Amino acid sequence: MSARAKIDNLVKVKTQLAEKYERLAAEANSKPARAKAMRRAKSFRQQASNLSRLTC
Repeated sequence: MSARAKIDNLVKVKTQLAEKYERLAAEANSKPARAKAMRRAKSFRQQASNLSRLTC
């Protein structure tokens, strides 16, 4: 697997994780749980964004 393919895969995985935590945040019943899930989603989105810049 080439370096670019590895980075592309990481971007895909991080984006999927962000979507997962956004779904969990929407389903959470408590404010702390929603906030925690949204922080995680934001973190994964940022990581995916940073990695995608490496491929350009």
